[in-house]
Amino acid sequence: MIYRLKGRLEQKNPTSLVVNVNGISYEVHIPISTYDAVGKVNDEVSVFTVLIVREDDMQLYGFATEDERKLFNLLISVTGIGPKTALGLLSSAGAADIYGFIAGADSQALMSMPGIGRKTAERVVLELRDKIQRVEISVSGEALEGKEEARSGAVDALVALGYSRVQCERAIREVLKRDASAGKSVEELVRAALKEVK
Repeated sequence: MIYRLKGRLEQKNPTSLVVNVNGISYEVHIPISTYDAVGKVNDEVSVFTVLIVREDDMQLYGFATEDERKLFNLLISVTGIGPKTALGLLSSAGAADIYGFIAGADSQALMSMPGIGRKTAERVVLELRDKIQRVEISVSGEALEGKEEARSGAVDALVALGYSRVQCERAIREVLKRDASAGKSVEELVRAALKEVK
């Protein structure tokens, strides 16, 4: 419906923005990551949005990146996760981290976030793991599509070496952030990631 807003930032709070678009002011609920990414009051801003319409209410949610918007939509598709919980997840960890936790079936990492118990964490992994394989994920603008097999194999290899899954996911993301071509093979990715986890 409303895919993106572009206009002048009138108000800025850690949980919401007010964006003036051609004389109309929109209140937009946001995660902390978006608060950090947008400019100052009176700056021109652009936020990707999701409009949620309920029987007695309409709420607009905004995100600094399209990846966060995609992840928000995936999260609210999970039974038991509403917009507030999804924003809480995105405020607790970056989109790339959450994608990594889901891809790696890391329920423990998800459970450490506000509003997420064991059953919900397991449901997130169960319902979204296959879906995120089909979503193009980017880290600092670098596409990871097509590298999922190498990344997944590298994580498993590092876990087998005794490192925690969260530690491995972060190390691999750092490697791919610096050099997008590093994910050509599992072996190459493991070697590069070992320098990060030590």
